[in-house]
Amino acid sequence: MPTLVHITDEKNSARIKRSGITRGKDRRVIFFMPVVQDHFISHQWLRELRRSGARVLVGVYFRLPSEELVWAGRYNAPHRQMPLGQAIGELNALPDPLGFEMFMERKIEAGEVTKIRHLPQKIGWRYRPHSHGKQPCGCPVCLPKGAIRSRKIREKYDPKPIPVPYETLKATIGESFDIDVLLDCLWPLRNKRRKADPAFLQRLMTIDNAALHEELARTLGHFKHDNSKRMLVALCGHESADVKEAAAESLLQLYPHDANGVLGTLRADPVINKVLAASTSQLTTASTPTRASTARAGDAGR
Repeated sequence: MPTLVHITDEKNSARIKRSGITRGKDRRVIFFMPVVQDHFISHQWLRELRRSGARVLVGVYFRLPSEELVWAGRYNAPHRQMPLGQAIGELNALPDPLGFEMFMERKIEAGEVTKIRHLPQKIGWRYRPHSHGKQPCGCPVCLPKGAIRSRKIREKYDPKPIPVPYETLKATIGESFDIDVLLDCLWPLRNKRRKADPAFLQRLMTIDNAALHEELARTLGHFKHDNSKRMLVALCGHESADVKEAAAESLLQLYPHDANGVLGTLRADPVINKVLAASTSQLTTASTPTRASTARAGDAGR
């Protein structure tokens, strides 16, 4: 009868001695490898399994008859069902057995387990066979969030863009007439609320481009300054309905509690009136207590 090894977290040892190796909630099969002459081949999955977060892994050794049906194959290829003895023979005949695996769909009874022992924690490969010296893939499939050192690997695989300094953005906006360049400069200005004077954006209002003016209106909503209010009120008179709507929404974003004071004189415009009506409706909904909150307040008073 061949000896097989299943690698698992050390904390499962007591349960396995008592009840055997059971199938998990996520995986309805039990993975294992045969114990062959090459110790590395038999325990090759250890380092890859450690990426799941287990601190110490152990080998659970058990024996099954050669006639037992199992599934076998390379991890990234279709598996075939065959007798265990045949699967071990195919493994031994492979020129490169790294990445080979076996699994079965029934639990391993406690009486079939022969021993549990600690293993060297640095044996095997990580990410993929023969990956030593190669940069691991940082995509979500190969490197799920929460895996060991996943953040650093992901940053190398897909580095975050270096933010353009605020002064550089101002200088570019003050010189360029390229619409795409100007649009690219406006977006980073919305990364936080600012109290700075947005007067450097004034020149964009002289460029005849509705898409640029709409983005300008949305950007001004992040500058808490009197010049923002003046420029947004001017944009509320724009011929484009999209620009009017963006300007009105930015004004309400800057002055949420003074909607009538800011936009009252512009209410005659249908677009502005629509934005005001939507804002009033949202404020009314937010300030109206729900039946559940009213009941809780009544209970608290008893």
